[in-house]
Amino acid sequence: MSDGRDDTVFRVAHLTTVDLSLRFLLWPQLRAVAEAGGESYGISSPGPWVSELEAAGIHHLALESSTRGFSLGADIRAARELWRLLRSRPLTILHTHNPKPGIYGRILGRLAGVPVVINTLHGFYATETDPLAKRAVVYGLEALAARFSDAELHQNPEDLDLADRLHIVRRGKARLLGNGIDLTRFDPTDTSEARARIRAEIGAEDSDVVVGTVGRLVAEKGFPELFQAAEGFGSGYVFVVVGPVDPDKQDSLPGEMIERAKHDGVRFLGMRTDMEDVYAAMDLFVLPSHREGFPRAAMEAAAMALPVIATDIRGCRQVVRDGVNGLLVPVRDPDSLARAIRTVGEDASILSRMSEASRDVAVEEFDERRVVDIVLETYREVMQAKGLAHLLPPAMFETSSVSAPREAEPSDATALANLHADLITGGFLPRLGRRFMRVLYRGLLEWDGGRVYVVDDEGGVVGFVAAVTEVGSFYKWFVRRHWWRAALSALPALLDPRNLRRAWESLRYGNESDEPSISSEVLSLGVAVRGRGRGLSRLLLTAVLDRLSADGYSAVRVVVGSDNEVAIAAYERAGFHGHDEIEVHRGETSEVLVWRQS
Repeated sequence: MSDGRDDTVFRVAHLTTVDLSLRFLLWPQLRAVAEAGGESYGISSPGPWVSELEAAGIHHLALESSTRGFSLGADIRAARELWRLLRSRPLTILHTHNPKPGIYGRILGRLAGVPVVINTLHGFYATETDPLAKRAVVYGLEALAARFSDAELHQNPEDLDLADRLHIVRRGKARLLGNGIDLTRFDPTDTSEARARIRAEIGAEDSDVVVGTVGRLVAEKGFPELFQAAEGFGSGYVFVVVGPVDPDKQDSLPGEMIERAKHDGVRFLGMRTDMEDVYAAMDLFVLPSHREGFPRAAMEAAAMALPVIATDIRGCRQVVRDGVNGLLVPVRDPDSLARAIRTVGEDASILSRMSEASRDVAVEEFDERRVVDIVLETYREVMQAKGLAHLLPPAMFETSSVSAPREAEPSDATALANLHADLITGGFLPRLGRRFMRVLYRGLLEWDGGRVYVVDDEGGVVGFVAAVTEVGSFYKWFVRRHWWRAALSALPALLDPRNLRRAWESLRYGNESDEPSISSEVLSLGVAVRGRGRGLSRLLLTAVLDRLSADGYSAVRVVVGSDNEVAIAAYERAGFHGHDEIEVHRGETSEVLVWRQS
């Protein structure tokens, strides 16, 4: 019986607390769906940014009771409103964002029958230094809600490792999203006019060091420590705070604290939409937060070539390379914060060096286009896996150009580790965690006998192949060189005796080969969904086999699980032939395939 809904249109709704998040955090993802031919929705409390969303073709659905602060009554009412919306709207995907909407949104989305539920974790609302009771509640609620979603996107690699270690998310459902900004908007070139104008607005002389920060005026952002640190600076320094008050939050800054800071010379600019100009007026950026997911303001500041001084916490560590593009300081330590500001502000050479490094880091790691690509790729993967690919607009299957295979570089290690973990989910190594995978691939790229090739598209590395000239030698070298890093990164997984046994069996295989005459081996091969159907596996294998042949290796083998028919077929198309059957891990049969130079 039809319910009168048109279920043939691809509709994606992002659920947040307030419309500010839709406009300034999720705008590229909302626009990407609309530009691909789907319908894009934002669900939040109504606010001043709704008209701008709707003018861009993004539909807004109001949750009148949604608030940023904790209010059990308001949250129950917001959940009830969401339930009614979900039951009355034919959504294809509900994409939730934490903390509160990420909990009740995932559960209600699944119960309301939305075909696909995706969640982005912007940062666990508890850190590993919080009291056990708080961690138990937060992690427990996240684990419960994650059981109702189809995929979990983590902005922060530390959160992803924690979720994997504590089994908050089921294996195969989580992946690293990262975070990004518009690098064309936040570009430090040709900013002299904006710099002069904003500095005149705040009363800063050309010789002054302008220290800026951006964030809601809540204690969690470290404002009490910043105001205390600022007290010790006299003339020559100007402190600027950009951001709105947030009275809904329990830790909203009291008015008397703000007035006292103003009396001490701190300039408060309120909410601004011309942040690229405001950053241009700054000389360095500070973020003394107590908790972060992946701070957008710090990324923007880095993109604008500002040294970043931040607290040594999850999230900030993903933006600041300590001593390179900024400094990390302890949490709630105004004295250390003040010393760091002076260290950078009073040494022109340090300031210049860190400024240049910040822009380089941003260009390398914070491009929002990559984030959008991962989100859309996740939509495609989940939709295809659930047999809903017919609902995807044709534009979401369009492919971008792909580079020729190139030798992987050390900077590719994280991408390789994540691709391996996401694509080769049936293997043993991903069970040791993504931190271990990063150590492994860094070692593979460092070792002289490693032969790793990748292909790129506009979203980054889209496919890879990894091989070694001497598999036994690589394992021995890796254990000697990286044993402690590997052991520490894999420790949580190795507490499981089954994983410890498999790790020993893997090492034994590498050093007790059943076919010593064929020492070179392809260890891994993977192509992301967005790159499939273009012959990239064959292209990558050809590149690595040509290189091994040039190195004097006329035979190369690969070991594949006997039940992995897709991988076996891919290797056979590249010229590999069945050679033997072995058990690398007890009770698990694998096929040995060999390629020989013709």
